[in-house]
Amino acid sequence: MTLTFGSERLVRMVHDPVTLLLAYRDDSGTDYLNFEPTTPVDALLPEDLAVTILINSRVGPRAFQAVQSRAHELDMPGLTRLPLEESSESDRDDIADAVAQMAAWPGFAASVATKVLHKKRPATIPILDNQAIFGAYMNPAWPERASSAESVYNRIRIREALEWIWTDLTTPENQAAWAHLMTVEPARSRIEVFDMVWWMHFRRLEPVNV
Repeated sequence: MTLTFGSERLVRMVHDPVTLLLAYRDDSGTDYLNFEPTTPVDALLPEDLAVTILINSRVGPRAFQAVQSRAHELDMPGLTRLPLEESSESDRDDIADAVAQMAAWPGFAASVATKVLHKKRPATIPILDNQAIFGAYMNPAWPERASSAESVYNRIRIREALEWIWTDLTTPENQAAWAHLMTVEPARSRIEVFDMVWWMHFRRLEPVNV
C-alpha cells in the first residue's frame, strides 16, 4: 500500500503507511491526540494552550495573555465542523482566515494556532507544523535539504497548506489507502491519520539530532 503526498505538485510516495501509523502510537503526539478538552468547542480559553505542550509548541506568557484579551475576536461558532475532506473552498477560506488571525497575535504563529484549533475541530483543522508541513511537506528541496523551522504567519501560505492537504485527502489514488488506514485507527479523523503518517515519514527521513 502506498500514499501519494504533495497535492499533485510534488510527488512523494510514502510506502507502507500502516507501519508508520502503528509506529506513531509510541510518539508523544499520541498523548496530544488522546487528550479530551473540557473547554467549549466554540470558545477559545487560555487553558486551551496547555495541551499543545505535548507536541512541542513553544507557548509562553504572551500567548496566554493574547488569548485572554483577544479570543473574543475569533468567530469560533462560524467555523465549519465538517471534516476537511468534505469542506468547500469557502470553508477552507474561513479556516485560513481564522488561523492567520490567531497567527498574528503575540506569542503565536500558524503552528501554535493550529495546534490549539485542532482540538476544537479535530476533523477540520489540521496541524500546520513549521517543520513537518511548511518546512518539509511543501518544500521541494526537502529531504535533500533539511527542513526549516521558520514560523509562518502569511494567510496565503496557510491557505495553500490547507489546499495541499485537502487534495491529498481527496485524490482518488489515495482513497483505498485512507479507507484501510481508518480501519486501523477508527477513533481518529482523516486529518489526524494524515498527520500521524506524514510525521513518522518526516522523522524517519529527518530524525531529531540528540
